[in-house]
Amino acid sequence: LTGCYKLESGENNTTVDAGLVPLASLGNFVFHDLDGDGIQDADEPGIPGATVKLLDETGTTVIATTTTDGNGQYGFSDLQPGNYKVMFVLPAGFTEVSAADQGADDAVDSDGDPANGLMTDVISLDPGENDDTIDQGFYKLASIGDKVFSDDNNNGIQDADEGGVADVVVKLYTCVNNAPDTFVGETTTDANGNYSFDGLEPGEYIVEFIAPDGTTITTANVGGDDAVDSDANPDGLTGCYKLESGENNTTVDA
Repeated sequence: LTGCYKLESGENNTTVDAGLVPLASLGNFVFHDLDGDGIQDADEPGIPGATVKLLDETGTTVIATTTTDGNGQYGFSDLQPGNYKVMFVLPAGFTEVSAADQGADDAVDSDGDPANGLMTDVISLDPGENDDTIDQGFYKLASIGDKVFSDDNNNGIQDADEGGVADVVVKLYTCVNNAPDTFVGETTTDANGNYSFDGLEPGEYIVEFIAPDGTTITTANVGGDDAVDSDANPDGLTGCYKLESGENNTTVDA
């Protein structure tokens, strides 16, 4: 509404104007970062039902809250031009937050700062602007393991009557070019010959089995069932295993 204008007889008031400012919007994608690298790869799906909050530029006042759709998309529309921040909430079932600002393409990186409550930097919106680059990745930790068995008939396969071997040392490394790189940790098999490395970041790993005195490692990769074959080469090292977010590989045996 304008103020009140008094028109006298014959008067033509041509000074009553209104300026219009196009509204702005922002949003985009919350994604399952399968390889944990902080970048949206083409095969990485969205996370439905993730909570996203729009805040003022100080990050202290919540202006609006929404959730991602079935494809992991979200948006805040009809915004006054100005400065805002976005805050993401860890979705149910996820434990880890992707690192922010990885790579050179802001359209496919993760933008929430894990050290600041998953809040973004200040986002400045011009009149009519649609900033669709405000994204966030989440992932889960992975694990790898299975069994060291006594291959009594030396056929390279865990037969039903072949038991596990306890107290065998098993080591885990990151894997580069199908060779060990950084030592991650070691464990020993339990009374049933089972072992596991848990709480692993997505990535590539290689396992080393230390053959106990008086034994040698059986032939690797015999038969067509990777769940019951032996995976260690004569030097005790397996091939390289790629673990994605939340993956539990229980096929790595010796």
